[in-house]
Amino acid sequence: MEVLDDLDPDGGAPVVVRDGAALLVRRGDVLVRVRRHEGGAVAAREVEVARALAAASVPATELVDVEQPLVTDGCVVTAWRWAEGGVEPSVDDLGRLAAVLRERTRDHLDVVPSFDPLDAVVGAVAHRPLDDPEVAFVHRRAGELAGPWQAIALHDPAGLAVVHGDLHGGNVVPSTSGPLLTDLELSGVGPPSYDVAPTAVAVRRYGAPAEDLDRFVAASGLDPRAWTGWSVCLDVYELWVTAWAVGVRERNAAWATEAATRVATLRDGSDTTWRLH
Repeated sequence: MEVLDDLDPDGGAPVVVRDGAALLVRRGDVLVRVRRHEGGAVAAREVEVARALAAASVPATELVDVEQPLVTDGCVVTAWRWAEGGVEPSVDDLGRLAAVLRERTRDHLDVVPSFDPLDAVVGAVAHRPLDDPEVAFVHRRAGELAGPWQAIALHDPAGLAVVHGDLHGGNVVPSTSGPLLTDLELSGVGPPSYDVAPTAVAVRRYGAPAEDLDRFVAASGLDPRAWTGWSVCLDVYELWVTAWAVGVRERNAAWATEAATRVATLRDGSDTTWRLH
């Protein structure tokens, strides 16, 4: 990949870190996230948020100091400094990061776009035909949740802050200076209670220990479970991870099976355990 040659010419051979909705490739000290060309708006959002978090002293992966996003070979690329060392983040670390993100970004809301998880839901399946049954379900459910989301998005008792949007262990990287937020493409200004939802869904759908949610809430200093908007946050986040699975299901048979399972669970009200891949 030529862009890696330019960013880190002495970094050695490129290594694929992850291939999902975006391709992550590392070379030396640089990690690039590669998206289809139509992902330009998502990449631009990610860069905006990363710069705002740096200004607010929120622990997050660092952008490479070049003009971004980059467009090359029909793809949109963002470039980040590779972080390593430290220990794998715990659920308590996630809660503490949520607290730091919430408290340090309140004065930076004017430079970050609004958090719009349902737009991300629709975007996750935008490359698939509308007559596909799973895609049709995602669109229909997003439409059902649009009104409830609009009714609660600006009325979180915790106020407004920059929301990560997908705050789970896979989107936090260990480093010698502590855990860092990464994967910021969903992030924006919204209800900070939403960042509790991934841990709650991990308990509800993935079989994580029930105590994980209590630990996250204690570490974050925010417990939204009595808020009337909390159930909407859960419903929207569950739809997001379902839409993501539908969007990447062609990668392999296991992901296709998981996408079908998640759609059936939400459609039929079953309580089948979901799997992470």
